[in-house]
Amino acid sequence: MLKQFYKSIIIMTAFLVFVIGICTLSFNWSNFKKIYDIDNINIYGTTFFDQSIIDEKSDVLKSYSIFDLELENYKNEILKFDHIIDCKISRKFPSTINITIYEREPIALISSDELIILDSEGVCLPVEYCDLSLPILSNFKSNPELYPKGSKTASTNVLGSVSLMKFTKDNYSIIYNNISEFVFNEESEYEIILKNGRTRIFLGSRDLKEKIKYLESFQKTLKEEKNITDFRYIDLRFNNQVIVKEV
Repeated sequence: MLKQFYKSIIIMTAFLVFVIGICTLSFNWSNFKKIYDIDNINIYGTTFFDQSIIDEKSDVLKSYSIFDLELENYKNEILKFDHIIDCKISRKFPSTINITIYEREPIALISSDELIILDSEGVCLPVEYCDLSLPILSNFKSNPELYPKGSKTASTNVLGSVSLMKFTKDNYSIIYNNISEFVFNEESEYEIILKNGRTRIFLGSRDLKEKIKYLESFQKTLKEEKNITDFRYIDLRFNNQVIVKEV
């Protein structure tokens, strides 16, 4: 009985050694043939910012095997960019890497000691990776300490303005796409200057989201006869009134 037990142990051990040997030989053969060397990298999710900076960093991966643990280090390098929230890397055997980028959403520009992008949460981002046409926040405080790179702006006034721009973009994209400047004027009231360079929209200082809704309703009443760009100014500061002056 004991002899039979030892025989079973020997057979199982020999089988395991055989399997491990085959796996080792297969792995060494694949390394020799470079079957698992990364030769194809797919990048997804770059909607707002320049993808070339990701492409440049990704090229170094082509010197690695798809099994290489350096992929985690690569992810950490990507996350150093302020405009990237997250990054997911997946392997597709035998030699493809898929990279999914989750970007911050640029909403507006503001000028401090340099031009800065503000995302939908008010986080300050560099402009060099983005060439989108964005509304400019004008006449706001420009102290550099209010706009730390990679962090949320310290200006509550700017945060409120970003929130309004985000609301406008999500709900009234035609209006948002026509905004050139969002101005905080000398009377501490807000104005919109459209991209045609001449139409000003006076919003006042309160209920700004409601004013944007009124502007959309006013645009709809014009139907196809006119557009909001056909006016010199549109004044929404008074309750239940829209005061306009034609060009």
